[in-house]
Amino acid sequence: MTEAHLPYDIAVIGAGVVGCAIARELAGHELSVAVLDARHDVGDGTSKANTAILHTGFDATPGTLEARLVRRGHELLTAYAPTAGIPVERVGAVLVAWTEEELKTLPALAEKAAANGYDRCELVSETDLRRHLPALAPGALGGLTVPDESVICPWTTTLAYATEARARGAELLLGHRVLAAEPDADATVLRTNRGPVAARWVVNAAGLGADTVDALFGHHRFTVTPRRGELIVYDKAARPLADRIVLPVPGPWGKGVLICPTVYGNVLLGPTAENLTDRTATGTSRAGLDQLLAKGGRLMPRLLAEEVTATYAGLRAATDREDYVIALDTEQRYLLIGGIRSTGLSASLALAEHAAEQLRAAGVPLTRRAALPPTPRIPNAVGESPRPYEDAELIASDGAYGRIVCFCERVTEGEIRAALSSPLPPADAGGLARRTRAGSGRCQGTACGARVARLLREGTGADTGPAADGVPDDRRAACTAAAGYPATGAPSGPAARAASAGRPATGAAASDPSARSTANAAHSTPTALTPDVVIVGAGPAGLTAAARLAVRLDGGVLVLDREPEPGGVPRHCRNRGFGLRDLRRPLTGQGYAHALAQRAAAAGAVVLTDATVTGWSDARTLDVTTPEGRLRVSADAVVLATGARERPRHARLIPGDRPASGIYTTGQLLTGLADFTGHRAVILGTEPLSWSTVTTLRRVGCRTALLTTERPTPGSYAQRLRHGATVATRTRISRIDGRNGSLAAVEIEHLVTGQRRTIPCDTLVLTGDWTPDHELARAAHLDLDPVTRAPLVDPTLRTSRPSVYAAGALIHPGGTAANAAATGRRVADQVLAQWGGR
Repeated sequence: MTEAHLPYDIAVIGAGVVGCAIARELAGHELSVAVLDARHDVGDGTSKANTAILHTGFDATPGTLEARLVRRGHELLTAYAPTAGIPVERVGAVLVAWTEEELKTLPALAEKAAANGYDRCELVSETDLRRHLPALAPGALGGLTVPDESVICPWTTTLAYATEARARGAELLLGHRVLAAEPDADATVLRTNRGPVAARWVVNAAGLGADTVDALFGHHRFTVTPRRGELIVYDKAARPLADRIVLPVPGPWGKGVLICPTVYGNVLLGPTAENLTDRTATGTSRAGLDQLLAKGGRLMPRLLAEEVTATYAGLRAATDREDYVIALDTEQRYLLIGGIRSTGLSASLALAEHAAEQLRAAGVPLTRRAALPPTPRIPNAVGESPRPYEDAELIASDGAYGRIVCFCERVTEGEIRAALSSPLPPADAGGLARRTRAGSGRCQGTACGARVARLLREGTGADTGPAADGVPDDRRAACTAAAGYPATGAPSGPAARAASAGRPATGAAASDPSARSTANAAHSTPTALTPDVVIVGAGPAGLTAAARLAVRLDGGVLVLDREPEPGGVPRHCRNRGFGLRDLRRPLTGQGYAHALAQRAAAAGAVVLTDATVTGWSDARTLDVTTPEGRLRVSADAVVLATGARERPRHARLIPGDRPASGIYTTGQLLTGLADFTGHRAVILGTEPLSWSTVTTLRRVGCRTALLTTERPTPGSYAQRLRHGATVATRTRISRIDGRNGSLAAVEIEHLVTGQRRTIPCDTLVLTGDWTPDHELARAAHLDLDPVTRAPLVDPTLRTSRPSVYAAGALIHPGGTAANAAATGRRVADQVLAQWGGR
């Protein structure tokens, strides 16, 4: 035992939800515990990719160990979750019968539930079913309700177990792949890629690898078959369609394709069930996605009209057994916890309890620690109220909590910084997303990816050179001016109407410790601002409208933009050709954005960046989060110029692996160009922006191997001649190859012949396929175009709410910067005609 030094009492192999639950339980006793996992984060395998349902166990096979432990696990986890900060929502479920045969099965399922100790199921008629789920497709005959089925966050659950296990003294040995096991009289030496680890007892909770680890101990008693389940995640706007879990009547392969809300407000469709041999095949497939769309169309057609946020696939540890595979070998001092399948999350705490009982019966001394540390509370993006971006006092104490980085999920720099300095910090962007939701929203990181990557690299998440509360001095001056104060003097100008909000004239209160409590009290409620007009979005449309309005309104114009700098997408473009129509001179995108911002400021408009509008207080009042605090902005007129974005890979339903790097939209590429390292690219699309991207890539040393398009013609001959790039027409991307973390190739398929070929590349740029950034429009319940989903406007660019206007790419997604600026001028004239005399 000298080679591996002093042995641990128990080594748990596997840092998934079951392994971490077992480690947490055992570490609560007078034992030394180690958790080994080949991956570099907890819950990074099967535990991160499932339907996230906390099952009651109503449909388990009566009398099995699984039935007992799922029922007990539901009870334990439901009680544990509030203390640990794990989001759980009791939404209930309904099994829907679509055939007479299925309808006849429902009473037997209710009896099965009762045999499992669950007696709250209720048969419901087709009429009752339709009343609860009006979006359900026609043809349902009846249902069976399960009111206590819940949805849960699987990532927070595993993280909570691991964090508490560590707080109790367990050691997490991540990045330790177990290669061999050598039991002897005193302990077992586990040979890993990072060296030997010795333990007196070994618990095998290796999930998909449980049979492989079992074989290291000389056993060949079961085989894990990786069963791939693919899922589609729909936008949060779809949540009203499915406020409960919609289950099919179970079949021999499991529960089948279901529709399920999530604790984060999205809706899941899936999973498929496909037995594989490859235990690393976590990519989606064209057949799987097509199957989900076909099934979803039969279950709930309206769901398919909603925007897709993500697609993913998980592998379940299927076996040929009807029950969990749990076996104890006292001679080898070895406990197997295998074949847990899809119910491991629900049964996790009961499995840990059962494992401890097995070890105690085998003679392991389990003496409860006299003084256990309190259960750590894990921050999450739904369970905390208020969320950090809404917490005025928190923002007043640290401006990073008012700087929203991920706009879709409203994740702040402060939350990212806290996650990076937590007891179990993330190892990569995926781990950060599981802890904070950064990059998990509708744009899938295309808007925030570059900033998140920078914060991840920096580790602490802190910018350089801030004021004492994390707010740079120039930002404080801008916000002070917006509140009706000059940076160093008394209130003046039209914005002085906001002076009654009581905002300090300078940053002294925040930097002086003696004044900090006073400042916190002052910031406990939002600062009220009352410009004549508020414009949301500082792109070409918003800045052009602001410059035109401010001249006539004596500066009573406030522009809010969530980005750190004004200018919109053009500020990232180094290509020339901007400004010819409106500024009468050719400029780069960067120069054009700078010129528009200068014009707006010179006209007297106040442009406030890093200012994210998070909602509406009333028809003319916006709630805003900034690093300086919360604002409540009321105006006679609101102009929405929030722009548009290109759909990311998942919204386009492109199947394949999920590499951590190499796939971009054009906007994402431009914002992260400083860190770009690609050498060979494929571009999806042949519109003008696509050809411009060829030039952009060439400037940073990346050659375009191919442009692919479903169109029958390759686009402009002049463009092809100029750029010298190859175009594949009538083709689509059929698969992405990036299993090792980075993009390696894309496979394209001819739409007519079906012929496929693989294009090696390290970069894929998705151009076009624009969708409006209409979150604020939807939150205001404005009428939307049924096709483009843009706000409907009348000839004066007024929306269905009389005080709210829309302009730019928000109403014309994919238009040019010049066209956006033109609608900015037009909307300014219409606002002046309606409100200018008031």
